[in-house]
Amino acid sequence: MQVHHAGYRIRGFYRIAALGHLWAMTPKDAQRRLHILRFWDTHGLEATQDAFDVSRRTLYRWKQALREQGGNPAALAARSCAPKRRRTPKTDPRLVAEIRRL
Repeated sequence: MQVHHAGYRIRGFYRIAALGHLWAMTPKDAQRRLHILRFWDTHGLEATQDAFDVSRRTLYRWKQALREQGGNPAALAARSCAPKRRRTPKTDPRLVAEIRRL
């Protein structure tokens, strides 16, 4: 006797299951942003700005990020705002020695 699993012979089951798995792994802030974008599509720009206090520029940036990633909601996850490069301090060693002496 052959045992089949839940998705056997159901067209598109694995694709939908993969999307569900992606959604479960999507951070809460990305889910909220996707909700805001869907609200924008339904109700328009002014209603979205009033309801969520999000700028027009931000909405278009989120929409572009979502489009570039092929609709993957993880593209809307917040990224780090820390600088990519940090300056290394170039303090004269004599000045450091004088400060330590005090």
